[in-house]
Amino acid sequence: YPSAMWLIGEVNWESINRIKSTKELLQYKAIELVFADVEFEFPKTVRYPCLPVRTENGIIFPLKGTTTTHISEILLAHKLGCKIKLNTGIIIESVRHPRRSINRPFDSFTLSCIDNRNAHSKGTLENLFWKELINWTYGKTAQGLRERRVFDLKSEDTKPLKPSDITNPAYASFISAFCRGTVSEIMNNLPNEVDVFSVTTDGFISTATPKQMEEATDGVLCGYYKSSR
Repeated sequence: YPSAMWLIGEVNWESINRIKSTKELLQYKAIELVFADVEFEFPKTVRYPCLPVRTENGIIFPLKGTTTTHISEILLAHKLGCKIKLNTGIIIESVRHPRRSINRPFDSFTLSCIDNRNAHSKGTLENLFWKELINWTYGKTAQGLRERRVFDLKSEDTKPLKPSDITNPAYASFISAFCRGTVSEIMNNLPNEVDVFSVTTDGFISTATPKQMEEATDGVLCGYYKSSR
């Protein structure tokens, strides 16, 4: 999450524009704040479809359907041969370069958390504290976006979880989609003889060799991720 958070540029919330066509949608970069609702259909040869569809039983990744997500996952799907049809989409203007003259929303905070985490040995309380703090901050960007009830210690009762001071659907969507997309890119770059199991937020169990895993990180999203790291 910290690596994805750090990639977000300085956002101009006064400049939000509609995307007019599928052709225009596919011209944007994977790092931009572009979000779209699209109809899609993957070739049956794609082992790991990468477009999420929310259901009553959680998120699934079918070969065909309709989804609303970030451009990073849409561009990866298109690269895998997926047919894309735009229903509606927007782009929020943001600037990432040059770094010294812009104000990235999570820039100094992210670096501070990582520096403090690295100052302590892995697995220590201090190391885990700073790791949890940065991941908790990502969670705060999504707090209150969906109805959820939590137990309140003061009233000893469950209450609806309200949005936090930094709840932001654009940030939350970018971060979660970019992480999913990076994992999907790696999975789809692996040879067909490699099996993948138990995919989670930032990893999976597989039969891949270290060399195969290294070669599988040669992709657009992985490139951005590596630059952020």
